[in-house]
Amino acid sequence: MTIDEFIKEVESIANYYSLKVEILAKTNNAVKIKVPITENIYIQLYYNQKSGTKNYVLVGWNRRLFGRDCIGGKWHKHPFEDPEKHDFSKNGRREVSISEFFHEVFNLLRKSGLI
Repeated sequence: MTIDEFIKEVESIANYYSLKVEILAKTNNAVKIKVPITENIYIQLYYNQKSGTKNYVLVGWNRRLFGRDCIGGKWHKHPFEDPEKHDFSKNGRREVSISEFFHEVFNLLRKSGLI
């Protein structure tokens, strides 16, 4: 996947939720994107096309609330219940699309009463 394809995918799913996309940084190999949800809650996504690194993070009040990362081709999850933990269970290790991550985030936010 190219950086431009990654950005288009983020824009598409953000549009589904009527959210704006802010490109925080972009180089030839990487992009960092912020998608604000509320004043204090946002999704931050990072993609490096050279290394294949992907970081999808739900941030609230300037700290990670939930996340999924792919480093060196291996995925893990930072669970909502304990976002500092690294979950390498079968569910934690599975690859997720940007769309699936957004759906997970909105389900968690609704269940927890944050939106």
